[in-house]
Amino acid sequence: MTTEIQIIDVDNVDSIDWPSNEGSDYARRHVVSFIKNGSLFYMDNADVKVMALMVDDLLMPLVLAERNYNDSNVCSIYTHYVKYAVEEIGKLDNRPLVWLLKACSLPFALILKAGRVDKVIYVNNWLFPTNPCPELSPEQVGAITSALKLRYPGYAIVFRSVNTYTCKPIFDSLRRNGYRMVRSRQIYILDPARKAYWKNKMVKHDRNLSKRMGYEIVDADRLTEADVPILTELYRNLYLKKHSLFNPQLNENFFHLMLKERILEIKALRKNGRIDAFSCCYSDKKVMIAGFGSHDTQIPQKVGLHRQDSLATMTEAEKRGQLLNLSAGAGTFKMFRGAEPCTEYDAVYDDHLPFHRRLAWWFLKSALDVWQYAASFLMHNGRS
Repeated sequence: MTTEIQIIDVDNVDSIDWPSNEGSDYARRHVVSFIKNGSLFYMDNADVKVMALMVDDLLMPLVLAERNYNDSNVCSIYTHYVKYAVEEIGKLDNRPLVWLLKACSLPFALILKAGRVDKVIYVNNWLFPTNPCPELSPEQVGAITSALKLRYPGYAIVFRSVNTYTCKPIFDSLRRNGYRMVRSRQIYILDPARKAYWKNKMVKHDRNLSKRMGYEIVDADRLTEADVPILTELYRNLYLKKHSLFNPQLNENFFHLMLKERILEIKALRKNGRIDAFSCCYSDKKVMIAGFGSHDTQIPQKVGLHRQDSLATMTEAEKRGQLLNLSAGAGTFKMFRGAEPCTEYDAVYDDHLPFHRRLAWWFLKSALDVWQYAASFLMHNGRS
C-alpha cells in the first residue's frame, strides 16, 4: 500500500479535505492558525515557516527553519545546543570551569555554524518544549523522508522529542530509515500506577500542602479571555525573566489560541479571585505531556505553588491511567516524586546533504555522546 503525502501551506490551507479522526482534528486546530497568521504572531522568537504534513490520515505540524540563531530553542538547533548551553554554563558556581567550558564552546559553535545546522525542516514540531509522539511505520517514515528530500533538498530533516521509553516504535522506525539519534536533553517519565508514585512521601506531602493552602483548581472550560493576560504574565515572568529568553517567548495571542481551540488542557490555581499559578498538558493516546506551568514568583516559596501545580498534572495523569512525560529540568524534584530519567533525542536525517554539513551533524552527535559517557563515568567513579 502506497503512503500518501501532502504538504499544506498558506496557499492551499483553505482547500484541504481534512482527515476526520481525533488526532488529526487536534493537530488541525493548532496548526491552521500558525499557517495563516505566522509563527511570530504567537511566539516572539520563532521566525519560522509553519506548514502541515498529511501522511495518509495523520496530520502533524511541519516547520521550516533557516539560519535564525536568535530563535527559541524549540526551533533553532544552534540555540538549543550552543547558546542555551552556554547560558546554563554561566550559572555554574565554579569560575575556572565556566571559563574552560566557554572556551571549548567557541570551536563547537563555529563548526555548527559552518555546517548550517539551523537549516532544518522539522517534522511534528508543535513549537512546544516537548512534542506528542506520532505513530508512524517504517514505510511512512521512509515516504516522509523521500518527499521532503525532494521538495527541500538543502535542509536536514529533524524529528524532535524522540525517546525510547514512550516513543520506542517511532524511534525504531527512524533508526531503520537512517536517522542519526542526537542526544538532546534528559527528560523524566512518571508512571502513576507504580508504587514509586502512589506510596511516595513527597506526593503525600504535596497533597497535604494543597489542602492546607486552599486553592481552587480551575479547569480550562472555566477560564475566559479575561484570564489570558495573567496567564501570559505568569509564563513570561518565570520562563523568560527568571530563566532564559531562549525559551519560547509566548505572547497573549498564543494563550488566546490555546483557550479558544482547547489545544492545551490548562489547570489554574485560583484564590481570592486571582490566578496565582497554572499548569498545562496535552496528550496522545497513551502518554500525557506536561507542557509548561508557571506561578507568581513574588509569592513565598513556603506556599508551594510549583508543588501544587505539578501535583495537579500528576493527579490528572493518575486519573487517566496514562504515563506522564514531565519534560526536562528540576530533575531532583521529579525523581523524588517517582519519575525516571530518560534521554530524549533529535532524530536527524542528513544523507542528502553536502559533506561539510553532514560532518557538522556527525561532530554534534559525537561530542554529545562523549560528553554523556564522560559524565556517566565521573558519576559512577564518584559513587565508588
